[in-house]
Amino acid sequence: MKQVFRISAFLLLLPTLLVLPTVTGFTSLAPTGMNTKTVNRWTVTSMVSTSSDTSRDAPPKPSSKPIRRYRAAKREPLIAIIGRPNVGKSALVNRIAGTNNGGAIVADESGITRDRTYRYANFLGENFQLVDTGGLVFDDDESTLFAKEIRQQANVAIDESSGVILVVDGQVGMTAMDLAIAEFLRREVLHRMPVTVAVNKCESETHGALNAAEFWNLGLGEPVPVSALHGVGTAELLEGLFDNIVEAKTAGVEKFGTKVQRLHDAKIKKNSKKQLPGEDELDFKIRKYGIGDVAKEIEKEYEEALLAFDDQERPEEINVAIVGRPNVGKSSLLNSLFGDNRAIVSDMAGTTRDSIDAVMERPAENKEDLPTIYRFVDTAGIRRKGKVEFGPEFFMVNRALRAIRRSDVALLILDATAGVTEQDRILAQKIADDGRACAIICNKWDAVVDKDSSTYDKSVKYMRSEMPMIRWAPILFISAETGQRVGKLYGLVDEAIQAHRKRVSTSVLNEVLRDAILWQPPPAKRNGAQAKIYYCNQVSTRPPTIVVFVNDPKLVNDNYRRYLDRKFRESLDGFEATPIRWIFRGRRNRDIMRQKEMNGSPGDGGAGVSMPFPHAD
Repeated sequence: MKQVFRISAFLLLLPTLLVLPTVTGFTSLAPTGMNTKTVNRWTVTSMVSTSSDTSRDAPPKPSSKPIRRYRAAKREPLIAIIGRPNVGKSALVNRIAGTNNGGAIVADESGITRDRTYRYANFLGENFQLVDTGGLVFDDDESTLFAKEIRQQANVAIDESSGVILVVDGQVGMTAMDLAIAEFLRREVLHRMPVTVAVNKCESETHGALNAAEFWNLGLGEPVPVSALHGVGTAELLEGLFDNIVEAKTAGVEKFGTKVQRLHDAKIKKNSKKQLPGEDELDFKIRKYGIGDVAKEIEKEYEEALLAFDDQERPEEINVAIVGRPNVGKSSLLNSLFGDNRAIVSDMAGTTRDSIDAVMERPAENKEDLPTIYRFVDTAGIRRKGKVEFGPEFFMVNRALRAIRRSDVALLILDATAGVTEQDRILAQKIADDGRACAIICNKWDAVVDKDSSTYDKSVKYMRSEMPMIRWAPILFISAETGQRVGKLYGLVDEAIQAHRKRVSTSVLNEVLRDAILWQPPPAKRNGAQAKIYYCNQVSTRPPTIVVFVNDPKLVNDNYRRYLDRKFRESLDGFEATPIRWIFRGRRNRDIMRQKEMNGSPGDGGAGVSMPFPHAD
């Protein structure tokens, strides 16, 4: 009776189980009626997986609160650098900020800088920001491009700043433009914040001070001779400006400009054995002999003065690079995200010269959590390499490519009315090679005519077929001019970050690998050699990197590598917006020699030892 019952129970359970064959010691059970893709997903979800939520690199889950401009407490003052064109403003910014390599683009022609760019700097332990602006021109004519827009950008920079540095050319001398800018500063700015005149190109010790004396006529105080190229006079310039900012109390930061003086006073109070000025005899003896808590207070004051020089912690930012061909709407998208004219926009290709940042934040759901900060970086349009000559455009392209390498997510902007070009494919391949998460943004969707219910599906299919190197990237059709679907960019960025930092356990990866090998074994060579895949594991993130151990990496061709990439994406959720870096590693010489010691070399009659180590008898 028991045997009949067991047989009946077995027959009832048999149709609901599918016993798969074993490969390298693995056995898998899954419900019937599933194809390979479904079996893989059932296997993955049934096992304990360490997804991106359990990874150390996983970003916090985004909240549902609306996006807004970054509203951090002011930690450092801003100093605006203004002047007429081609006087060395960007060179002075690079000198002060220490960004001569990779900083603002500098060339011997006017009009290189158009938008305002920000650089972090430090002097005497004080952190501050420099705002580089384009050359101010008050007379609009055909020879001055974007003069009105540049003035607007400079006015915004001045309104944000705590002090202004007016840069003039000491070799050319005072010009009518310098007088016009000085009159504007005296009338509109000088009553709000201090203004310092920096006379550039005065590296000569004999003629530098003489050339700078002419600029007393500007009526903005003592001019300081400096040399942005050699660094002469920059320390005196910043010291004088800091004193003026402290005196005018425009820094907006508590105790700005007093770190060095506080440390000096604390060190004297701690080490001096003599009576200090303003200290009576009783206080001197109490301090000298450490009576009461005086010694602890002096030591605490000294430690606080030292800690003030430590770098301030900045919240983690998600760097998002906006890249694409010229005149596809990158700056328009940045302005739409920022909600203001952060970058100059025109119909002329190549308007944007340098990389421009716009910082946004998503407040956290709980007050204890940190907000999610997005730094969008607008880059110059990248043309074909053969059309780029050495000069300003060469450095503009280098800045854009560097922005891709430094970003967490790259937004590849395409023109929906022009389709996919060869340059778009080159940029897509560059993003994939650098291992950056990516999203394809098709701009100017409102300009597409004769749209119907099938236009979207046809466009997506067209994009996938034209750019197979980033076939995993999500596609979004937007209009930066009208703001259509621009708000959905943040959801794409959050998903891309989650995918870029995703981590999967080794057991899950090997289950997927086993099923992929069962479905399609590695191809064999003509000589009969075939790759043997042992196991795999994920070694890093950003991007997810998987190492596959095989007998010989040369036996795994590109087609099979693409097959594994596709099967892993079908079986594992969360890799839709990031490349997967594959590393095929062969067996080490140590393992091969150990196998020879155990089994013997060919032709020796099977001589060898049965233990891994001969001395372990």
